[in-house]
Amino acid sequence: MTVNERHRARSSGKWKRFAKPRLVQSVSRLIIFFLLSSPILPMDAVLRVPVSRVVSSQRPARHSFGRRAHALCSPIPLYPKMMSRVVRMRPLLLVTLVTALMPGGASLAPSTARRQGVNLEMTTHRHPSGRDDGTPLEKFRVDLDDPPHVRWKHIMKANREGARATMFYLFSSLPETVHSEVDVLISNAEARLPAWAREEMLGVADALNVTFGDVVIVNLFFEITPFCTSIVSQSAASGLIYHARNMDFGLAMPQLSASLRDIAIDVEFWNSGKLAFSATTFAGYVGVATGMRAGAFSVTANEREMTGSIPVPNIFKSLINLVNVLMSTDAYPVTWAVRELLEKEDSDFDRVVSLLGARKFATQMYLTVGGVSAGEGVVLTRGRNELLNTWRINADDGEWFLVQTNYDHWIPMPPWDNRKAPAEKAILEVGAEEISPSTIYKRVLSRDPVLNQLTVYSTTMSCSEGTYASRVRDCPKCSPFR
Repeated sequence: MTVNERHRARSSGKWKRFAKPRLVQSVSRLIIFFLLSSPILPMDAVLRVPVSRVVSSQRPARHSFGRRAHALCSPIPLYPKMMSRVVRMRPLLLVTLVTALMPGGASLAPSTARRQGVNLEMTTHRHPSGRDDGTPLEKFRVDLDDPPHVRWKHIMKANREGARATMFYLFSSLPETVHSEVDVLISNAEARLPAWAREEMLGVADALNVTFGDVVIVNLFFEITPFCTSIVSQSAASGLIYHARNMDFGLAMPQLSASLRDIAIDVEFWNSGKLAFSATTFAGYVGVATGMRAGAFSVTANEREMTGSIPVPNIFKSLINLVNVLMSTDAYPVTWAVRELLEKEDSDFDRVVSLLGARKFATQMYLTVGGVSAGEGVVLTRGRNELLNTWRINADDGEWFLVQTNYDHWIPMPPWDNRKAPAEKAILEVGAEEISPSTIYKRVLSRDPVLNQLTVYSTTMSCSEGTYASRVRDCPKCSPFR
């Protein structure tokens, strides 16, 4: 029996050996792992101490990641009381955060702009591997008529090396004792996952010869960490709606950004012999953060960052929230909900806006939705359980475009990451008469710092015209975010 067959047996109720205390311990360890992996707060040295032995693992004979150097430095047991220790460290965490945000730390302002003002010159750089910046992403087909378990098999075969390398990087700092608990946590949650997502991720795990738990955790990790710029605009010449986005990924992890460029793909999802919708994703990621159903709607999801009376990086709130995905059916990953709406034949702009505004989600997000007719462009600011703000295109009042990055649009942008103002200035230079997918890509998405060192891909789409195009981005000379 393979490890993923064991997961199926557990979810069917045959195995009942997971006591609640161990589940709580698993949750605590998983949260600590993500805290240790945070690019902003490197707590690894605080929570890990040398020990004389390595706790043996009883994981099945299946390849897993994150076993580097654990013989010398295994983690101390991470029981729930460890969480109180993290809370007591708040002054240290605050100092670390402030230090990270000081000049010379985290900034998306162009290096020239820090001294002389914003530089909006276009950038054209070659991909270090020889893959040109701007090269169209490889396109694959997923047939929704196939059993979910085999839908991604050919995609994972073509991207096996890159997907495994990305997973190895993400799990390279994961302590083995924490890793051994992940399967326990996932096993308890598996029956609560939607059937299509569970079976597709099991298929991905089998194709990559990795554990189901690893695939689930990677999918949830992608849910909380992207930095993005989404744009929806209305042409004055035609009244058509154009939707575009830059996907930025890998804050403080440039190797992750490089790895993701290798597995970024366009996927056409077919149903009953017809194209249902298009999406841009990463090989092995079953949710949709960028997608379009031609003649109906387009959608992009952006992380909502630094919110609350004391702005705290969203990753810490989201880690707690995402545990709810594994503990309850009420919290639902945003990109899974988007995927399900794209699959529905009766989805249109108004219906999608209504449903995305009402549903409970696992994390807070910005959802930018475009339609086929004039005025059908909106940004939804979502908390976990409620709709906080609806921002609509209103060309009659001069608001013919919306730019959403990772911060609430009604408050000033943080000085270390203001992509919004340069993007708005670039769009105004293009003008409503000339706006099109081509001009957005060339004159907005390719401008520094809208295009930056974390940008993995750019996508432009038009529901009414049925056009959808994505390109790899790699600009080593653009603004950093380190």
